[in-house]
Amino acid sequence: MTASNAHDDPADSADSQMPATILATAYPAAGKEHQWEQAIGELIRTSLSFPGNLGALVLKPNQTGDRYYRVITKFDSAENMQRWHDSDERRVRVEALRPFESRPADIHHLTGLETWFESTTAEGLAVSAPPKYKMAIIVWIAVYATVLPLIAYLKPWFGALPSWFSSAVLAAISVAMMTWVVLPALTWVFKRWLYPK
Repeated sequence: MTASNAHDDPADSADSQMPATILATAYPAAGKEHQWEQAIGELIRTSLSFPGNLGALVLKPNQTGDRYYRVITKFDSAENMQRWHDSDERRVRVEALRPFESRPADIHHLTGLETWFESTTAEGLAVSAPPKYKMAIIVWIAVYATVLPLIAYLKPWFGALPSWFSSAVLAAISVAMMTWVVLPALTWVFKRWLYPK
């Protein structure tokens, strides 16, 4: 899975300490899908041993005639993602994949706000993240309309706890809601504005 369409070095950006995602569209050779799946499993298991790895997901083809797979690997920071990407361990596992590929994988590195706005076409190909001002507006709506009222509602329940602990818990709940509930819903509602044809 060589980076045939990767972004610039994410560790050099201002988002180096923000969550990061490697989004790969892979193309196993016909008849070698089983060997490819074994090799990608080894690559993923190796990546899980690296600091900051938050897990990986492999999506198999879901339409008749499709031959591509999608591999999504998340890290807690672009710096840790880059450490894995540049490692000798990854190079060895990527070399093991090559005999089972029909063409190099398309790889995209997403950092910062982009990780909340991942999208793909019906064909499974990655779509560029929206402009930063659009992402900022959607996040502002999410924070103002959902997260702030949520914190105001929950804070009295944590009054007896140390302030540092209650703040950490509230932040964790807010981030979880933003990541898995609020922002996916808002990106769906504003999809035509975020991703115009």
